[in-house]
Amino acid sequence: MSAVPTIELRPAQDADRDMILGWRNHAAVRQASFTTHVIAVDEHAAWWSRVAADDARQVRIACDGETPVGVVIFTERDGGADWSFYLDVDGLEARRALLPTWIATEVATLDHAFGPAGYTELRGEALARNSAVVRLHERFGFTVTGEYQREVDGEPETVRRYSLTAAAYRKEVPA
Repeated sequence: MSAVPTIELRPAQDADRDMILGWRNHAAVRQASFTTHVIAVDEHAAWWSRVAADDARQVRIACDGETPVGVVIFTERDGGADWSFYLDVDGLEARRALLPTWIATEVATLDHAFGPAGYTELRGEALARNSAVVRLHERFGFTVTGEYQREVDGEPETVRRYSLTAAAYRKEVPA
């Protein structure tokens, strides 16, 4: 198993668009997402254009040194942000680095959100059946704030909402 990498988040650039689509269309990522179909190039390009034009959204590339390993998406609202992320599953599995990179990306995300971005709260959602993600978020101090039902592929799915405040995070991670 690989050592835990140090992940840095950099702003995404137009040159990252196709790489992000490849990661998003990985079967494991689609299985854990609310939208599970293979996303077409034109659908992704339209999303990319909307995100680029939206000042409330930040798309950041998670990098291990110079190597891009994932994407983190923040949508700012009410002094905080909603967030989601996914990783380069194939590349990280080939290097036997998926789990350590997943953990390091969560750390980098929290450090960015409650550091340079200045958010007061970070919120997200995950399918309840995605217990590994739910457990990881809880390990980092997120609390489940609610649940609701959402249709995914024509079937009802339970979605868990979770949240972490900057104040709670700072208590856990000394400055």
